[in-house]
Amino acid sequence: MFYATRKAVPSDVPQLARLLEDYIRETYQGAWGGTAELLERHVSNKDVEILVAENSAQEIIAFVASIVTYDLHWCMKGGEIIDFYAAPMYRGRGAAMFLIIDLAVEIERRDGKFLKGGAVENSLVRRLYGRVAMCQPNGECYISGRAFRHLAGLSGRTLREIVKNLPETAWNYEP
Repeated sequence: MFYATRKAVPSDVPQLARLLEDYIRETYQGAWGGTAELLERHVSNKDVEILVAENSAQEIIAFVASIVTYDLHWCMKGGEIIDFYAAPMYRGRGAAMFLIIDLAVEIERRDGKFLKGGAVENSLVRRLYGRVAMCQPNGECYISGRAFRHLAGLSGRTLREIVKNLPETAWNYEP
């Protein structure tokens, strides 16, 4: 299955708000504390960057939200995933993988060298990260080095090609 991925624009906010409400309810058993108006302003101002995946009907079915980050220990720019969600009926069908790859491409385009994110224990996202990233016991995961470059290089490939060619986790330790 193929999904179109792209940067979110302010007009996407109503669909994103619905996904955020579902995400917060499912993951944290609570209510989303934001508002569509605030999110629209922050997307417009690029305070947060959101990539979305759309199905063939152009409905947003998944998103990854990130911010630019910096690793002072290694003097490297990178990206930090702050939230990542796919609607239940689209999980395990590739939308999340396309979003991660496109995010890696975007970070690399800005001279970034790594991607980091965290995931709730026993979540699908954590299992996805575990396939390609170095994950700490506290849930923080990093994709860097050869693994990061290889992941970004999978852009434009089919899901079958991507799954067959995912980087090995050991590649995160290679420059």
